[in-house]
Amino acid sequence: MNPKPAMQNHDRHQAEPILEVAIDILAKLVSFASVSSEPNGDVIAFISDYLSAKGARVERLRSPDQEKENLWVTFGGDADSEGLVLSGHIDVVPVTGQTWTKPPFSLTRDETRVYGRGTTDMKGFLACAMAASELFQQGKLRRPVHIAVTFDEEVGCQGARELVDFLKQRNIRPAAIIVGEPTSMAVVDRHKGSVGFTTEIVGTPAHSSQVHLGQSAIRIASELVNELVVTGEQLTAEAADAAFPYPYPSINVGAIRGGEVRNIVAASCTLDWEIRPIVPQQLVDIRQAFDQHVAEKMRQYTDAGGLIPSIVTHVAYDTPPLVWWPTSEAISLAMKFADRNDASAVSYGTEAGIYQEAGFSTVVCGPGDIQQAHAADEWIAIDQLEQCLTFMRRLAHYVAEPV
Repeated sequence: MNPKPAMQNHDRHQAEPILEVAIDILAKLVSFASVSSEPNGDVIAFISDYLSAKGARVERLRSPDQEKENLWVTFGGDADSEGLVLSGHIDVVPVTGQTWTKPPFSLTRDETRVYGRGTTDMKGFLACAMAASELFQQGKLRRPVHIAVTFDEEVGCQGARELVDFLKQRNIRPAAIIVGEPTSMAVVDRHKGSVGFTTEIVGTPAHSSQVHLGQSAIRIASELVNELVVTGEQLTAEAADAAFPYPYPSINVGAIRGGEVRNIVAASCTLDWEIRPIVPQQLVDIRQAFDQHVAEKMRQYTDAGGLIPSIVTHVAYDTPPLVWWPTSEAISLAMKFADRNDASAVSYGTEAGIYQEAGFSTVVCGPGDIQQAHAADEWIAIDQLEQCLTFMRRLAHYVAEPV
C-alpha cells in the first residue's frame, strides 16, 4: 500500500532541509571509484571522518586477507544489543564495456534525477544515512543506531560475512538490520538466494579421427547440463510462491568453456552455473541430486573399465535467501518508518540473507529502482532520496529518548 498522502507530505516537508546535504554527500561518494576489485580505504576514510565529526563512535575493520575495510558506526548508548542497523555496501560494479553519456564517477544532476555509478546501488542509501546522522546526534537515544558499511557485496558479499564474524566476536546483538538495497522504498521481507558453482570436467584428448581413444569433456559437460535443465523443469511441479515473478527456485547454466579446436577430442570443459533457492532446503536438495547424478556417472565409468574422467564442483559464491520471518522486528519497524502496510518479495539477492542466517532480524528497504543497478548512466530519482530521508527522520524520532 502506498504511504498515506497527508503523512507523506508532512514528513517530506521536514526532510527537505537535509536533502541537499544528502546530495552533496552522494556526489562525494560517487567520486570514489570504489569498484569491487580495488582497495576501498579512501572512501571508508571519508565516511569515517564525516561520521566521527557528527559524534559517532567509528570502528574501521580491515579485512585480514585483502586491502578492504568494513565500517561499524554507533550513535547512542554503549548497549551491544537492541540497536537498529542501517546497512549498505560501498563497492560498485565496473563501467568497462558500457556506453555512458555522463561521467560515471562525477555526479550529474537534472530536475528530477542524479546520475553516477552507485547512485542507486547503493550509495544513495548510504548518503541518506550519513545525512541523517545530524538527527541521530541530537539528544539521547533510547536505542543505539548503527551504520554498517561493507565491501565486496558485488562479488560474493565477502564484507557482510566478515561483519557477521565481528558482531559475533563482540557479542553485539542488534534488534533489527535494515539493508538499503534499491526497493523503491518498498519493504521487502523475502528474496531468493544466489549460489554459484563451477564444475570442472577433465577427459582424455585424442585426434578426432581416433575418437575411441579419447574421452570428450564437452560431451560429459553436455550430459551434466541436460541433467540441470531437467532438474530445473521438475522444480516447477513443486509448490509455487506467487510472491515472486518466477514462483519457483531456478537453475541456470551461464557459461561453458571447453576444448581447443574442432578436430581434437576436448580434454577439459568448465561449467559456471547457479541455483536461486527460495528457501535454504531447496539448495540442499538440488545440490544433493546433482552430486548423486555425478556419483552414479562415475560408477558407470568405473564399471565399464575404460577411461575415467574427473568431475569436480566448487562453490563460487553463496548468498542465502531472505526468508519470511513472521515475528521479525525489522519488518515491523521498516513498515512503520516507510509508512507501509504490506511487504513484498524480490528475485535478486542481497546481504540480508547472510544477516538473517546468522540469527539477526533483517529486512530490505532502500531508495532507487533495481532496474538502474549496474546500468550505464545509472541514476536515482531525487524523489526517492526524499522518501528515504523521510524514513530516516521517522527512525530518528522512534529511537529518541522521551523528554
